[in-house]
Amino acid sequence: MNMTHEKLPHGLQDPFKQNGFKSIKQSVSASLTEIRTGMYGKRRVYPTKWGRLNTNLLGGLQPGKMYVVAGRPGVGKSAFSNQMIFDLLDNNKDKQLTVLYWSFEMPGYQQILRAGAKGANKQVSDLLSVKETLQQAEYEKYRDEVIKYNDYPIYFNNIPRDIEFIKKANIDVTNKHPDTTIINVFDHSRLILSGKDQELQKLNEVSKGCMWLQAKIGCINILLSQLNRNIEQEHRAKAQYQPLLTDLFGGDSIGQDAHVVLMLQRPNDLYGITDAYCGESPIKLLACHVEKNRDGLLGMIPYEAEMSTFTINERIK
Repeated sequence: MNMTHEKLPHGLQDPFKQNGFKSIKQSVSASLTEIRTGMYGKRRVYPTKWGRLNTNLLGGLQPGKMYVVAGRPGVGKSAFSNQMIFDLLDNNKDKQLTVLYWSFEMPGYQQILRAGAKGANKQVSDLLSVKETLQQAEYEKYRDEVIKYNDYPIYFNNIPRDIEFIKKANIDVTNKHPDTTIINVFDHSRLILSGKDQELQKLNEVSKGCMWLQAKIGCINILLSQLNRNIEQEHRAKAQYQPLLTDLFGGDSIGQDAHVVLMLQRPNDLYGITDAYCGESPIKLLACHVEKNRDGLLGMIPYEAEMSTFTINERIK
């Protein structure tokens, strides 16, 4: 078959550059710059208060990356991300951060209740009790704990939105505060509105929208995601198999696009660890599987989760 090629006019721009290609020379230079940035402490990294997680994530959360926190309903995804964000803001007060918390299942005041309960060491059920059992001193302890949050750069939106609205909100914040790093928290990804009919198409649209935000704005995206029911199949439940990327709901889109996937699991007997109760204290073990990590380490990090006060700490071996 003969193919004719139209001759290009003289003076046309470099066809590689014109079509978005970068030469290997440019890529080599960029890799060296990336390494020097870390060497001289100039890379923007936002550490959490969980040391082992920071180690796996090369120091903490980094701009331009998508982090997925996945688990079955009730495992503690919202509590995990809530504590991570509030601790991160507390740990990075000298840095310019803005958190956009797309909390579609839970209004902002409930997020504050959880964060305040942890700091005041009170159960949320006690704080909200109508039996007038909360003492004035206990209320004041909680009040003093949450007052400090008034200065935190965190904004809640509990009205379901589509990805185009979310993009515009990010652009507006960036235009107003060009030096800030935006952290989007989506609780959770399946509740973002979409014009697509199929669930997997919706998740793909959300995932690609997040990738656009990361590339154009350099934001950090944290998506809370469900696991499908495969993990609950009898043969897997009995063997206590850890979650896999294929267990992600919509795994083909979110799992592939994410830089880091953290899978939460309540193990009965996993890696030699069993549920622990200290007397009547409801301390439950929570396994955090770093199942995907493009740049850092994989592995399992054990946590102790006291869900009545929404307190999650790394387990000391």
